[in-house]
Order: sequence, then C-alpha cells, then structure tokens
Amino acid sequence: MTIANEFIVVGVDESDVALDAARWAADEASRRHCELRLVHAFTLPAIAGYPEFTTYSDDLQSGLRHDCEKMLRRVAADLQGEHPDLGIVTKVIYERASVALPAESARALLTVVGSGDENRVYGVLLGSVALAVASTNPAPVAVIHRGHHGRTSGPVVVGVDGAGTSEGAIAFAFQAASFRGAELVAVHTWHDVVVPGTHRFQNPLVDPARIEQEEREVLSERLAGWADKYPDVPVRQVLTSGRAVPRLLQEAEQAQLLVVGSHGRGGFTGMLLGSTSHSLILHSQAPVVVVRSAPAE
Repeated sequence: MTIANEFIVVGVDESDVALDAARWAADEASRRHCELRLVHAFTLPAIAGYPEFTTYSDDLQSGLRHDCEKMLRRVAADLQGEHPDLGIVTKVIYERASVALPAESARALLTVVGSGDENRVYGVLLGSVALAVASTNPAPVAVIHRGHHGRTSGPVVVGVDGAGTSEGAIAFAFQAASFRGAELVAVHTWHDVVVPGTHRFQNPLVDPARIEQEEREVLSERLAGWADKYPDVPVRQVLTSGRAVPRLLQEAEQAQLLVVGSHGRGGFTGMLLGSTSHSLILHSQAPVVVVRSAPAE
C-alpha cells in the first residue's frame, strides 16, 4: 500500500537517461511503499538575451505543455505496468529544471535525476542539472547514469567522515540497506599527518598504528547508534589513509548504491563543489546518492 504523504520526485524528459532514472525511481518508490512524482520542467529560449522579453504566443507554450503532459502520461503508464500498486502523480512546470526540481522536493524522501544526456528541445540539461540539484536540493539526490537498469545484489556503500557531517548519509545508507536486505560498507579515509619540514616516511612524531586506531574508533562511534537501530543490516568497516574518491569508487564497483554526505571534512571536503563530486557522479559504477549535512532525527 502506498503511503500518500511520503513521495519520491524524479525529473523526466524523453531522453534515455531520464527514462532510466524514472524506472530506477519507480523501483525505489515501490520498495519504500511511497508515491512517485514525475516532474517535467520546460522553458522557451529567451529572445535577444532577455528572459522576461518574449514574442512567443500563448498557444505555443500551451501546445508544448500539452505535449509534455502527454509524454508524462505515457511514461507513467509504462511504469504503472511494472508496478501496478504504485501511486504515480505527474506534473509539468514552466521553469528551469534546476529550479523546479528543488522546489518540488521540499518534503520529498528522495529526488532522482539522470546524468549523461542533454535535451535542448525541452530545456532539460540533465548532466548539468544533476550537479546543480545535488548541490542545492533539500532532499537527498540520487544520480542515475545512462544505461543503468538497477543492480539488485551487492552492498550499499557509504562515505563516513570524522566530524559528524555525514550523519544524514549514514542514516540514509542504513535505511537503504535495510530495505534491500543488503550489507552496508562504511568507508572512512584520513590523510597522513606530516610535521612541516619532515618526510612522511621518516616522521618520528607520528605513530601510524595509533592514528589508525583513533580513526577506527571514530568510525565505530559514527556507526554505533545506527547499527543498534538497524540490527538486520550487516556492517563492514573499511579504513584507509589517502584520498576518499578512489576507495569509494573501488568499493562501489559491485554495489547497489553509493551514498555520500555534502560539505564533509577530511577526505570529503568540497564534495559537491569541486572535482570530488564530479568524480563520484561521473565514474561510479553504482547510482550515487548525495545527502545534505543536516543531522538525521
């Protein structure tokens, strides 16, 4: 039975990657017994560089809206055939997708976007939209790659920092693993400590074993409460020094999902604004879920 006040939002157009994202979102909504909202945003090109100035007729915008609504009904019907009990709502918005999707996601469990195709006819640039939405969206954002059809085996991988800013990601990852009956792989990285003027391999003031033990304790503390809340989820802890991205990508190769927090520290600094986010979203073999750093309740 669908829980009407809980919903997942997915950005949809006629591109293959958007349809893959819609199918993934439908699977996730069915798994969570919540409503699925298909949202399509479109705009018309600005005249002479002035967004507020247009000579387009009202009939043109109305005609485009009609075509968009027809497309969404077709997508909804296909998804309904795969998930007969799923509640599906469609909505067409005259606005940029990077603005419309966050606005529709204020109370969503999850927002799903595709990454890999562009559709300039409808003004939905899903590559850039995926990064824009992941950076600002109030709900967690799942980025789905072109050709992804949903892995149903393997673990859920989550990146864990040492400052508590990944708490939302940890909460989401435990819940996702519980829904899937999957193992949770918690990855925590740290940078080697080097005293200025010394060589990292000759630094007598740094005890690598002590640092590793301290980082292990940090990871255990971050996971302790959530492991108690989800006793059905087996947890494997992965600790390593160095850069976070290569290890996360390695662990995600056979994963169902990779979950990371925004605005983390240490190995996750600048995740949403720099090369780290691009690396994870573009190169992960699994869908990437980005969770803003607000603490979970």
